Amino acid sequence: MNTRQSRAGLTKLETSMTDETLTCLTALRVGRSRGQLAANKPCLLLAIICEVQSGHITTPQILIDDRLVARYFDLYEAATGDRQAGNPHLPLWHLKSDQGISGALWKPHFESSITKIVDSLGQPKSLKKLRELFTEATLDYALFNAFQDPSKAHIACALIVAHYFTSPAQQHALNAYLTTALESGEYEKQPDRLVGEVKESAQQQARSAAFRTLVLEAYDYRCAATRLRFITPDYRYLVEAAHLIPFAKSYDDRPTNGLALTPNLHWAMDNYLIAPGPDHKWHVSPTLDDLMPDNAWLHQLHGQTVVLPRAKHCQPCQQALAWRLDHLLR
Repeated sequence: MNTRQSRAGLTKLETSMTDETLTCLTALRVGRSRGQLAANKPCLLLAIICEVQSGHITTPQILIDDRLVARYFDLYEAATGDRQAGNPHLPLWHLKSDQGISGALWKPHFESSITKIVDSLGQPKSLKKLRELFTEATLDYALFNAFQDPSKAHIACALIVAHYFTSPAQQHALNAYLTTALESGEYEKQPDRLVGEVKESAQQQARSAAFRTLVLEAYDYRCAATRLRFITPDYRYLVEAAHLIPFAKSYDDRPTNGLALTPNLHWAMDNYLIAPGPDHKWHVSPTLDDLMPDNAWLHQLHGQTVVLPRAKHCQPCQQALAWRLDHLLR
């Protein structure tokens, strides 16, 4: 969905659309920042569309979880180039003032103790403060139903990008991100498709994105070796998705061929210095001198239990674990 396609789709929509469900997307109450329309609300709606299309959001009752917030930051960074300037609590709070088709576009589920005083509350100053007021909101039902339809989801994205982001550079960055995100979402819903050779770079990008998302979420963003879990204030994750059998050999992007690892341990596994075995224990290459202090960070893993996902269908397959152990440097 490049800029030209976005504009073409928008022109067609404006001239022939009879379904008015999506027109409210161009009527958001959006402020200005540095002479441009503020990116907060449009980026939140784009994030919701992506999460609906990935199958993560399945009802109009939307949980304000880490995954949605991280998606918002991804899109805000694509739109502005400044990830740290993103403030998700702003659109999560102010979107309630916008109208959908059948009423309010966004209805927060406030804690019962503050329901009667909501109108007197000031804007929360952080995401933490917002979550003390509500952690779930209902999206306009008609919009949610539209976002579930792949073709309408693409049109909705095109509308939002073309209406609120006038810079060609912004449109290009957002459309590139959304093209990958929407295709990746199809793989997330059907992970069995994440196996086999890839002929196009765009398909590889979408598959890689799906692999990363499925693996990191399965491990709850926790390292399978050290149990470390760290998320930065702008929702970047410490861990990476690592293939057990390298993609170049397996063409397998299913989560069962992956682990979540910190970058240093990802590097160590890729260089065959450590390996998770079929016994669900970590093994360290005997080529590493255990008397050298510099090797202690790897040797301390030997015999430690591999952290596994709770969902059994995401746990690493025995064949992949056996491959890793067989290729450990001897």
